[in-house]
Amino acid sequence: MFYKISIKDWSEALFINTLLNHISPIWAFRGQADSTWSLETTFEREGKKHNLNPYYYKTCESNIITDFKRQASQHIQNKPDDDNYVDWIAYIQHYGGPTRLLDFTYSFYVAAFFSMKSVKSNPSIWCFNINNLIKQNKQYHRLLFESGYRKTLYKCVADANISIEKKQDFSGKKKLGNVLLVEPYNQEQRLGIQQGLFLFPTEIELSFEANLSNAFSVDAGQLSPQNIGMITAEELSKKDSQLINCVQIVFENPTVIYEAISQLKSMNISYATLFPGLDGFAKSLDFHFHDMYWSINKPKKL
Repeated sequence: MFYKISIKDWSEALFINTLLNHISPIWAFRGQADSTWSLETTFEREGKKHNLNPYYYKTCESNIITDFKRQASQHIQNKPDDDNYVDWIAYIQHYGGPTRLLDFTYSFYVAAFFSMKSVKSNPSIWCFNINNLIKQNKQYHRLLFESGYRKTLYKCVADANISIEKKQDFSGKKKLGNVLLVEPYNQEQRLGIQQGLFLFPTEIELSFEANLSNAFSVDAGQLSPQNIGMITAEELSKKDSQLINCVQIVFENPTVIYEAISQLKSMNISYATLFPGLDGFAKSLDFHFHDMYWSINKPKKL
């Protein structure tokens, strides 16, 4: 159900992406600079940093949203409706505040860029099968056979947003948690450019990984070596798509970033394009170091 693939070069990564597209039509990707990092929201990290009992998380979240709303009128022209919970926390996420949202993208290439922009050790790309996530809800599973996939996906996102905004019991699994696919209706510019979306853990007192494990009915509470199996590309290609919920692509050779960053830039994926403005352009200038290294050290024959 959860798998890890170790690869050594960029061409292997591209092959895995092609393979995933054959397995399922839509994936959510997240790039991380270190393959050993867990999947954690900024809210979860803050709670751990202060050794706060998760019992108090809901109160903290409510206070964060209230304080942000009080200041937002000075900086945001088109504010969301007061009860539009999804859009408000998306704004907080955008401006760097702690929320339970975890950033993902529909683009494998954007995720690859984020995994390599500040490499720590063995960057990785997390790939989640959106088709299987939707199928956990029988209503959406039925809709898959009644309408086009994109229409179903939009309905899934819209219904998730509405259930959150109305503060319904959207977990469906009391105290076990779930993960919903959400997108703000009023998208901030960068989110649109990066083809971004969020995964929303419904039970705030549990970790993101515990919510995710429960969403896929994995009785572990976290993603660990015990429930992530090593697999090869050939083995992956033979698996039933219904059994593939998550694939973590791990770059075992960190120098792969030079070829990858070079190719991504040729595809117009860089700080300058993903973060419009002078700040994004200034950050993109570090490409000259990558370019110089790759020009000197790339293989003569590819």
